[in-house]
Amino acid sequence: MDSRDALLQAAAEEFARSGLKGTRVREIVERSGVNERMIYHHFGSKEGLFRAVVEREFGGMGQAWRQAMAEAAELEPYEGVRLAFCTLFDLVHSRPLLVPLAMQEGLGGWGVRPPLPADALPAELRDLHERGVEAGTFRADVAFEVLYATAVMTLMGTPAMAGRFPAVLAERDMTQLRDQMVALLLDGLTGGRR
Repeated sequence: MDSRDALLQAAAEEFARSGLKGTRVREIVERSGVNERMIYHHFGSKEGLFRAVVEREFGGMGQAWRQAMAEAAELEPYEGVRLAFCTLFDLVHSRPLLVPLAMQEGLGGWGVRPPLPADALPAELRDLHERGVEAGTFRADVAFEVLYATAVMTLMGTPAMAGRFPAVLAERDMTQLRDQMVALLLDGLTGGRR
């Protein structure tokens, strides 16, 4: 592993635990085994390193999410939305540092990834929702933005909260848990009819 990758990995773990302000460069250096000067060489500053960590964690997820959205767009609305939500859960669950980093970034004011305006939400998912409403599959009184925010907060929050509810979450098969959570979200969207 080169010095840049070692710093990114060590910093991701430290930033996930303590955030940008609470993480000390010394802790990153000790964890990575890389000379402190390399932080400034590769990233310019601790803030630059934080930005690189967040972009790396979310960037890898973004590509997989875009692929899933393209596949979901070809499906019927219910199945397309189900695929999108299941994929989101799987992507987040496979990246244990993603949610803590997102929470730390949020606490810091969203300096790396600014808040999403409504028109930046996935167009494919919006289209699936609109087609589902038109077909009578989805409730017309659930705004897409509310659906999206609820799904993201629910599905991304699960890995972060697993330790709080070990009997409920941590000891369950994640595929089964994902399917149950997505079913609950979709039941709310369909009004229990399908």
